Amino acid sequence: MKRADRQYNTAMTAPRTAVVLCNLGGPDSLEAVEPFLRNLFSDPDIFKFPAAAVTQNLFAWLVARRRREEASRGYAALGGASPIGGHTEDQAWALEQALADLKARVFVCMRYWHPLTREVVAALKAGGFGRIVLLPLYPQYSQTTSGSARNEFLRECARVCYHPDTRFIDSWYQEPDYLDGIAAAIRAAAERFSAADPARISLLLSAHGVPQRLIAQGDPYQRGIEETARLVRERLAWPHVTLCYQSRVGPLEWLRPYVDDVIREQARAGVDQILVYPIAFVSDHVETLYELGITYARLAREAGVREYHVVPALNTDPALIRALSHVVRAALREER
Repeated sequence: MKRADRQYNTAMTAPRTAVVLCNLGGPDSLEAVEPFLRNLFSDPDIFKFPAAAVTQNLFAWLVARRRREEASRGYAALGGASPIGGHTEDQAWALEQALADLKARVFVCMRYWHPLTREVVAALKAGGFGRIVLLPLYPQYSQTTSGSARNEFLRECARVCYHPDTRFIDSWYQEPDYLDGIAAAIRAAAERFSAADPARISLLLSAHGVPQRLIAQGDPYQRGIEETARLVRERLAWPHVTLCYQSRVGPLEWLRPYVDDVIREQARAGVDQILVYPIAFVSDHVETLYELGITYARLAREAGVREYHVVPALNTDPALIRALSHVVRAALREER
């Protein structure tokens, strides 16, 4: 059975265990951009409002309308849709093969676009899955990502009176295979430079930013990102490595330094080779391919950087699949 043939056919005899890969999701057409954004800005785990029953939907509608055109430019540059759905399905197929001895089915569950959590929970219940491993494809925990995926899954289970034995995985960035895969991908990408000596390359580890206010409230995301960066630095032992943050929106102060500021500063200092690795992402999508790969590539050229490259996310790299398999098996071994 090919990956493209994977369907949630609940008529077959379902194995007892299912793994649910949680991801952000992305619009599968330009027409889907606005409803995707509405779903995103309706998330109470990210945007909290008084009298949310009234104000949340109004806020989501207004912001989605305002941001539709700008967001659509990014997806248009990628062919009119986000590639995250295809990458996540490929990861699910590869993981299902790695877990074949457990006879576990692997489901894809997207937070803001199809297959939405409601659809996946309905398929799990109809298929009679009694044991679930909920595995977010966010290596570092944040309430806005892994926490939101968990909360939505629990809400949908409660709504349909479905009570499986569910194992939640919060973060898994410490997995050696995952870290080794990152280091190997960075070393391979460095060969693209005319001067491939790491001493001649500035490596930027770029993570998705979050508002500083969230960190002040106790969210552990920044600690997880910094620890991931430290572990990657140890493996590489490169002399010029900078952790920075991307994708900020709105007027709030977000985690710094911002990647665009770092590019400008390094260009002024005479750096002429920059390599960027998306440290918080395991699937290529609009943030890696358009923001880093197009928008910031243009900025780097205009600032005078001679060579600028972005390392692809791990996607279906065997090292990532081994890491995911390990965390699933560990979760299933836990006594409940």
